[in-house]
Amino acid sequence: MKITIISGSTRQQSASSNVSLYLQTQLKSISSEVSTDIFDLANIDLPMWDENTDLTQFAEQTKQLNEADGFVFVIPEWHGMAPPAVKNLFFLFGSVFRHKPAYLVTTSAGSGGRYPIPEMRMSTYKNSFINYIPVNTVIDRVNATISADGEYIAEKSFVANRCDEGLRILVEYTKAFKQIRSSDIVMEKRFPNGV
Repeated sequence: MKITIISGSTRQQSASSNVSLYLQTQLKSISSEVSTDIFDLANIDLPMWDENTDLTQFAEQTKQLNEADGFVFVIPEWHGMAPPAVKNLFFLFGSVFRHKPAYLVTTSAGSGGRYPIPEMRMSTYKNSFINYIPVNTVIDRVNATISADGEYIAEKSFVANRCDEGLRILVEYTKAFKQIRSSDIVMEKRFPNGV
């Protein structure tokens, strides 16, 4: 079972990358059945999609994302929104998320970080068929919570406990969704673009 962590910041040495490292370590400690990798948008030069974008140029990235059975999205809040690069993934790679569970973790250097959660839930599921688990985590004051080395440094354990709960639920959803993806009705793809 493979879970891919998507670090949603295009900035080098970002808090999202640090959180992704932390979550990867936590996932490894939760289950020996889980393999993980990090799809870091700071290290991948993806153009913004338009109708003339040749999607075949992303075969390597498509393969990496397709191999995942579940996802963790680590999304910084920029100007009260998810960064455009995160939303762009659904234009470039939408089908790789089909009937796979995902856990949303948002970050903010201040006291924000909440707005990307409803934005992602509202606008990315329809054509992609991604399934967000009902648990999400907001990490505000992220630089006082997760170090540059991906270590948990906050005095209180609330965020660590919240991440542990979310990751454990994601692992269980990921196991269950393997069966769902192999069912006849899902394989049929009667309505390929959702609603």
